[in-house]
Amino acid sequence: MNVAGFVGLVLAHFLVGLTAAQSGCSHIVTRRDIMTLSPQEWDQMASVLQRMQNDGWFRYFSEIHNREFNNIHGNDNFFPWHRRFLRDFEEAGQRYDPDFAVPFWDELRDSRNPAGSPVLTDRRVGGNGFGGCVRDGLQQGWTMSFPGPHCLVRGYDRGGQMQSWYSPEFVFSMMQRYNDMHGFRENIEFTLHGSVHLGVGGDMATLYSSNDFIFFLHHANLDRLWDQWQSWGHQWTMDGRNHQGNSIGLNSGLPHYGDAVGSTMQLGVNRMCFRYSGTWGRRKSGNSLALVSTPPPNRGATSAEADLEKLPLPVLQKWFPALVSSARGNAPAGAAAGTNSTRSSSGSSERLVGHFLVYPAPLTDEWVGMHRFDKNKVAKTMEEAREFVDVLNRAGYRSPY
Repeated sequence: MNVAGFVGLVLAHFLVGLTAAQSGCSHIVTRRDIMTLSPQEWDQMASVLQRMQNDGWFRYFSEIHNREFNNIHGNDNFFPWHRRFLRDFEEAGQRYDPDFAVPFWDELRDSRNPAGSPVLTDRRVGGNGFGGCVRDGLQQGWTMSFPGPHCLVRGYDRGGQMQSWYSPEFVFSMMQRYNDMHGFRENIEFTLHGSVHLGVGGDMATLYSSNDFIFFLHHANLDRLWDQWQSWGHQWTMDGRNHQGNSIGLNSGLPHYGDAVGSTMQLGVNRMCFRYSGTWGRRKSGNSLALVSTPPPNRGATSAEADLEKLPLPVLQKWFPALVSSARGNAPAGAAAGTNSTRSSSGSSERLVGHFLVYPAPLTDEWVGMHRFDKNKVAKTMEEAREFVDVLNRAGYRSPY
């Protein structure tokens, strides 16, 4: 498509979106786990994405993300801005298929061995480029045009493998321990957000990371976690500061778009005409690990949460405050509230099933500098993540993930 044609397409896209924002949602799409898409559904999505690439949309969105980078990272515009950005991408896709919805990658489920995820195979988005061009999957052979012509590059952070990411349990803990947007955002951005970008590497580790469709899968998952956190009593929680140090509220304008932050805070209204599968109607279950990440097929949601509830009460009070009341209700008669262990040392102790937690990948100095993060705050978060692993392993917890 020529430049004039694309400019006309963007203008039409803007006007259609403006009309939708003013009239509300007439059609709500469902964002699903990418691994639940059938081969036919994935082929349809891949066809839409190819047409978007051919018509210049990937360049368009990478230019925006690159230009606004410092305005939307390292400050509390992060969640509402990326929700608006993903919806913009989704609306562009709906020009080709009205049912187009950005899927999410449940990365927490794959956090122990990210490189082994079925998402990173030829049947989905493809895998490693070893620092060069992606060799298979959705974007094999694509020529990205921003910031200049190049193939899509990936390079895992350990060569042929990736360092482990943050566990479902750790993210579940963070979602319970932080009740303000600033604390929640900062801890997600210092942990899961960065580890996925750095693990995949290549274009994903740059200011124009939205060249890679993994970017949209990743941020859809982060947005899903935010939506879940919002449902735990934080639907309209918006605080903190923007990149200029000014306070952010519901009436603050989003960089590039100008929309009010408040227009992004609730799904299914205004321009946020989407929802997430698996959580709609069940979002208020604040102690449900299964709503954070789907347990493996051999371990149901009840089993996964029951294992956490068996942790010693002091551990629950510090790391899982939302589980304290249910754990007390399930405690055996005569159990001491301050006990240091709920695991029996006798021969009749239950057989532990699962895995030790492992240390997650830290942020690199380059990534910290690129985002202008406070090094001391990042170091404190990394120390906390390692402490979490040590405490749960010593308590006898075994993860089903």
